[in-house]
Amino acid sequence: MIAFPGLTALVLAVLTLAVFGQWRSRRKPHQLAWTTALAFGLLGTLAYVGVVQTGGNPWLFRIYYLGGAVLIAPLLGVGSAYLLPDPRWARLLLGITVACALVAGVGLAALPLDRGALANLDLGPGAGVVTAAPVIASVIIANTLGTIAVVGVALRSLLAAVFRARPWTLVWGNGLIAAGTLIIAAAGSLARLGHGVGFWGTMTIGWIVLYGGFALLAAGTAPATRPVAA
Repeated sequence: MIAFPGLTALVLAVLTLAVFGQWRSRRKPHQLAWTTALAFGLLGTLAYVGVVQTGGNPWLFRIYYLGGAVLIAPLLGVGSAYLLPDPRWARLLLGITVACALVAGVGLAALPLDRGALANLDLGPGAGVVTAAPVIASVIIANTLGTIAVVGVALRSLLAAVFRARPWTLVWGNGLIAAGTLIIAAAGSLARLGHGVGFWGTMTIGWIVLYGGFALLAAGTAPATRPVAA
């Protein structure tokens, strides 16, 4: 059963290295934000594997929750916001993300978890393990703003392509990023209808769709090569 989150971790490791390579060659802030989101997703997934293997280690679950539930969506949103002409929107969202992460981190460290729910994960997302209101509020704020940013930038690129003749590569790239973000966000809801296999399978699909968007945007913004002079 642990193979399912293990597979997700393997996919995330490959994608993190790929997007990190894009950032190293281009040094774009949106690529750095997306690399960070992937890295936190990988860290959270590895921590989840540790939770299962240790029979419910609460500190590993806290790492999983902070990396997965709190930081992924807003950091994806920061990356999308950096594609806007005005970088202040991205910086604002980054500040809110850091604030939410601090509140959630302090709350997770200081407040108890529901040990009964933790002992019955069944490879699910861990709904009910965290009950502290400040942590839950931070998750809602961070995920809502991050998702709005991703979807908003995708819609903006679509309108720009239709009315301003902008490249359709940006539309497909941002559209895949939005779709992947929504798939990951829906994974927890889908898992509540069945077992953990659905949760981790949906997460893996979401990450692959996201990477498709990252790759399209990287290809669409690649600088044109100049012919070599004779």
